[in-house]
Amino acid sequence: MQRTPLPSIETAYGWWLAALTLLIASIGFGAATCVPILLKPLSREWGASTAALALAHTFMLIGAGFGGLVFGRMHDRFGFFPLAVIGSLATASGLVAASFSQSIGGLHLAFGLLVGACGQGIFFSPLTAALSRWFDRHRPLAVAIAAAGQSVGGLLFPPLLRIAARDHGWRATLLGFGVLGGVVLLVCAFAFRKAPPPSARQHQSSTQAWESSTRQTRGLRGPNGLLASLGICLGLSSVATFLVMGHITAAGEELGATPAAAAALLSVMLGASLATRLGVAQLSLRLGRYRVLVAASMLHVLGLLWLSFSGGYAATAIGVALIGLGFGAYLPGYAVLAGELFPASQAGRRIAEIYFLGFIAAGAGTWAGGLLRDHSGDYGLAFRAAALSGAAGLAGLLAQWHTLKKV
Repeated sequence: MQRTPLPSIETAYGWWLAALTLLIASIGFGAATCVPILLKPLSREWGASTAALALAHTFMLIGAGFGGLVFGRMHDRFGFFPLAVIGSLATASGLVAASFSQSIGGLHLAFGLLVGACGQGIFFSPLTAALSRWFDRHRPLAVAIAAAGQSVGGLLFPPLLRIAARDHGWRATLLGFGVLGGVVLLVCAFAFRKAPPPSARQHQSSTQAWESSTRQTRGLRGPNGLLASLGICLGLSSVATFLVMGHITAAGEELGATPAAAAALLSVMLGASLATRLGVAQLSLRLGRYRVLVAASMLHVLGLLWLSFSGGYAATAIGVALIGLGFGAYLPGYAVLAGELFPASQAGRRIAEIYFLGFIAAGAGTWAGGLLRDHSGDYGLAFRAAALSGAAGLAGLLAQWHTLKKV
């Protein structure tokens, strides 16, 4: 008996929200990367070690991880609009508070609690889940659009913020960004007052079949165990990515590049991620979600190895571009793959869970990069450690081949 196709829930308003989501995520990620971009000006004013300053970015990422868990559950219960208002106000307040900080501790608190836990904690996992509930046929593309905010924000904000800090100082830069960015975020938040349409098709990808399949894999117990395993792989890759992301601007300046050119390395990395981030949805549908994720992770490791043994600005730019291409595909790829295990009603919670270890590991990577830089005197050792972590993540992902090869 032939089944009648279920009607789609997708509307023009959903695509409008997708555009606003891209803007929200771009500003949110720009705020989240302020410390790596401004690492050298901060160090010159306070005379602090690289590791001590990098902790502000570490606390931001850890805060975002825990915030994502809390706000992901709140999203499933209360909807996204009240969270969007909280995230807008918190991001603006965090940047303004950081601009008036008189100590590194104040910087840590502003970025860890406000920009991280209450800002990125809302404008990453819950934002992705909120947009995905407006789509059924194009849900992987919706997830990719939400994640592409990192790429767009990373492409635009590093040179703008670094040039502004050079001309006006880092305090005025953070203050201006906080006020202007907060206003834009708050205006965009009101678009989410409208509730998403009820789904005629529940996004359930045969959880029982997955439970049967994953029990055959040693150490895993159904989709929850597989989700945890994927989270560890994502975490190892995130250590590598964010070690590079958190220090590539400072590393560029140590190579002798101008502040703007050094910041452009981060733009190259995150700009490159935009191409694969938007294309990963269609590639996943055609080639398989797991296979695309493995290919992206291989490209990511190739870039890390290139960076580890490169010297000079041009070679460094090639390395970070390869890393960005891999990062752009693997980050939404994990969310799309995890989404196959659970119904859409659990989207906020499950996407937050798969990204939780990623955020914690990303924070550890940023801090470890600073620690290794202070210990060795340059970034060579730090970038080689990143390559090792990325390779471990790829190995863990390949170990799931028997379970996931048909996804």
